[in-house]
Amino acid sequence: MTAPNYFAGNARVNVGRIQVTTLLDGWLSLDGGAMYGVVPKTLWSQKLPADDQNRVGMAMRPLLVRTPSNLVVVESGIGQAVPPELHERYGIDRTGPWLDELVRNAGEDPEKVDTVVCTHLHWDHAGGLCRMIDDAYRPTFPNAQHVFQAGEWQIATNPTNLHKASYAPPSLLPLAEHGLLKLVSGDCEVVPGVRFEFTNGHTENHAVVWLQDSGESGAFLGDLVPTASHVPLAWISAYDINAGGSWRARESLYPKLAQANAKVFYYHEPEFPVGRVIRDGTRYRHSGLT
Repeated sequence: MTAPNYFAGNARVNVGRIQVTTLLDGWLSLDGGAMYGVVPKTLWSQKLPADDQNRVGMAMRPLLVRTPSNLVVVESGIGQAVPPELHERYGIDRTGPWLDELVRNAGEDPEKVDTVVCTHLHWDHAGGLCRMIDDAYRPTFPNAQHVFQAGEWQIATNPTNLHKASYAPPSLLPLAEHGLLKLVSGDCEVVPGVRFEFTNGHTENHAVVWLQDSGESGAFLGDLVPTASHVPLAWISAYDINAGGSWRARESLYPKLAQANAKVFYYHEPEFPVGRVIRDGTRYRHSGLT
């Protein structure tokens, strides 16, 4: 068995005139059985070998998206949403720059980020939306409109017992306090060239993010398809609140990805942050860019 070649760099690709840079907010390790649901360990361990605690190591990769008219950040990493005493439990390893510094290191002024979108608001995807400064959370991108699904925001900021382990409300609420929220429902254009497609599945209000320009397409899949190894239809995480919804969303999404020859961005993928989902007979699989 070959261990993954963990990629700690930034991939840079174009979708038409849209320039996309994958960022790296760090690593986390979650139980392999939970990450792959009903898939037997004898199969998933060939893709991502487990450590001595049965955990698989994964990345957290927000996107920096430069469109002709906007500077957009997609997802925000884990930031400071999880207290240090829980880092060992989740195998969290993030000792590098904060998200605004990652944007600066990629050649852009964080003050000029005008739009932030998230597929959903679990703490490993939305924890970097605010920074802890002088013992208080403050928006990481104070000049940006933050566009989320309304139902996701409602659950994230008022979680029930079913949801409370997955969200960190204190790291989110300053966005509302600073008037930086734009809440939407379902499919919609966020800014020209960037749009939500509502999927449900992983959360009740999960939505993937499409990038489209000059006849080319890209798609950021969030946790509907967290890694390249999750592309097969049945390889659905047990963390998904609605596994049947994830299956149906994939059945609907995959033909569109294949037909558009879309570049696909995986948030948690440790090795292949960008690829494609292609049809292979009656099935779909991950393919590298060609």
